[in-house]
Parts: sequence; C-alpha cells; structure tokens
Amino acid sequence: MAHLFTRGRIFYLKYYVAGRQKEISLRTDSRQIAKEKKRQFETGRACGLDNPLPTRTPLAAILGKYVDHIRAVKTPKSCQNEIYYLRETFGPICEQLTITSRTLSAKVRKRKSKISFLDARR
Repeated sequence: MAHLFTRGRIFYLKYYVAGRQKEISLRTDSRQIAKEKKRQFETGRACGLDNPLPTRTPLAAILGKYVDHIRAVKTPKSCQNEIYYLRETFGPICEQLTITSRTLSAKVRKRKSKISFLDARR
C-alpha cells in the first residue's frame, strides 16, 4: 500500500520495501495525476514489478554500469556470454557492449585456410 503526500506543491509517494520506508517524487502538482500514478504504481507492485514508474536515467548509463559490474565479479567467459545476450537485446547502445574479443593475432593472420575455394569445387 502506498501513501500520497505533498512537499510544497509537488506530490510524493511513500511505500515500504522489506521494512524500509521509500519515498519517490511523482513530479506533478495535480492531485488527479498523482492518484493515477499511485494506482499504476500499486498495480505494478501487485504484478511483481520492482519500480513500475519510469526513471530519467538513460538506458546506456544503466547498461554500462552493469557491464562494468559483471566484468569485476564474474569469470571472463560468463561475462562474455552475458554481454553477448545484452548486445543482442539492446544493440550497441553503449561503449561497454562493443565486441572486444575479435582481434586476430599475427600467428592466426599468417595461417592459410585448410580448404581453399577452388579445392572445394572439385
């Protein structure tokens, strides 16, 4: 259950998560809009969403910080797999989602292919 209150002319929403009190600004001075946002918030919380209200933080900043975090915590292969899925889902929207593992060493560049195109046609 959430509670509406005002500070000055701006409406705020107060609710509890795991016994801790949280307050968020609804960024409006209209009571009707605040009530509608409260209804959306409570519906979203009932459906299992953490925070159903939109934020102003750009998605690229959120993903960049998340990728930095998983690179510090997870193994390189696990991190590579997760970044692959993030890149497939969101595209290359931030610098951290660019492909870094496709550089060829000098040894690989000198190696010739085992089957050439002409040999395969015969």
